[in-house]
Amino acid sequence: MRITTQLLSVILLGSSILTSIGCSSVREPRFETMGVRQVERTDSRTVYAFIVKATNPNKESIPLREVTYTVTLDKTHKFSGVRSPETTLHTYGEHIFELPAVFEIAPGEISGIVDYKLNGSVKYLRPGKLSETMFESKLIVPKAEFYLRGQVNVDEPNQEQ
Repeated sequence: MRITTQLLSVILLGSSILTSIGCSSVREPRFETMGVRQVERTDSRTVYAFIVKATNPNKESIPLREVTYTVTLDKTHKFSGVRSPETTLHTYGEHIFELPAVFEIAPGEISGIVDYKLNGSVKYLRPGKLSETMFESKLIVPKAEFYLRGQVNVDEPNQEQ
């Protein structure tokens, strides 16, 4: 039993090394903010959708799996979320998706143009069956991090960056 466990460990380690070597030419996707859209506003809260463009710099398609993100508005209001971008970035392609954020903002608490920070990471699947197996067994889960900045006018319902 002990020899079987050690053998399995060696095989998995070897597979991990081969996967990382074989996929070293795959570059992670890039992200940029395209704008902010106010989805809903009440007396006590505002819901924004942060519009993000993902770009694939590779000749292979890259499925995006999960986005974990935090939005800080005016250095005082923070929202954290997890969402699926529900897309595959095709060869040298782009895709736009939205990340919602809910802020508890009292009337008159903040106004005008304020800064925001949108930080997070996106889990993605590298090309290849071995990469898919390693991803699904949670042995190798590649992530692309992003650090986006911008401004939003909290008094206006819709705007572009």
